Amino acid sequence: MNKRTFVLATALAASLLASGVSFAETTKAAVSYVTAPFNVPSIVMREKGYLDEAFAAHGVKLSHPEITSGAAQTQALAAGELQIASVLGGTSAILANANGADVVVMGAYARAPKAYFVMAAANGPADIKSLKGKKVAGPKGTVLNQLLVAALAAEKMTLDDIEYINMDLPTARAALLAGRVDAVTLAGANATQVEAAGGHIIVNGQGLIAPTTVIGTSRDFAKANPQLLKAYFQAHLKALDFMREQPEEALAIAAKDQDISLDEARKQYALYDFDPKMTEADVANLDADQTFMISAGMLEASSKIDIRKDLILPSAFDIK
Repeated sequence: MNKRTFVLATALAASLLASGVSFAETTKAAVSYVTAPFNVPSIVMREKGYLDEAFAAHGVKLSHPEITSGAAQTQALAAGELQIASVLGGTSAILANANGADVVVMGAYARAPKAYFVMAAANGPADIKSLKGKKVAGPKGTVLNQLLVAALAAEKMTLDDIEYINMDLPTARAALLAGRVDAVTLAGANATQVEAAGGHIIVNGQGLIAPTTVIGTSRDFAKANPQLLKAYFQAHLKALDFMREQPEEALAIAAKDQDISLDEARKQYALYDFDPKMTEADVANLDADQTFMISAGMLEASSKIDIRKDLILPSAFDIK
């Protein structure tokens, strides 16, 4: 999303506020629903109805738009069409905030460096060095893009050493299995399907990246509705409690949602840390994300933000 889009979106939100629309008085709110790559807390919250119940206690009826694109979620937040982005890539939150949109972080969602992969088909490249001159597909401007850059850098290579093709995850997976590309960057069920077809992992993110996905909102909404932020975390923490106390049932719910086996769900679940409380390590990780975006030309150096002060709400460090 470019700066002009963010400015327009922010102006729309401001006009709504100026016209007398008050978030505090609303009886409706929208919280995005994002399940991929393996967002178990969100899946459990919806299946058990925890989130709807928590907001209903405040007289608020929820909608759950399935907006999976980070850019689309931040646009919706800035325009006041979405009140909470339940699973938002750190890079998307940084880019939106740095370009002037009213997008802030209210908590962490997950940390899972081992859940992101560079993969090849059965007879494809066995290591990163073998990717030189090869076609590699995956979504640009994402954590997976960051992983690929870091993996190449570890071998003294850059994106200029490969033919990098922008594709979403299902398209990249299909292209790999059809033999149209030599390697792909994948996560979640798409990675599982490649392995099931005989493909293999070249490298995962461990030691290369430290991605933190976050829970986003707008500063205006957070200021006007602290009770609804608390309601959100009441449901989120309830889902985490259920996952700890009833792990097999939680995994069964998630496996059914993702259309994978219980064994595969168990394997993926082990890759994630779902603690929503922000930490100093998360701040450092997001700062590293911003540095990556500047070096990759995704963000102008002049737009650099103070991650702690500009992006993260103080309450994000005290979730309980």
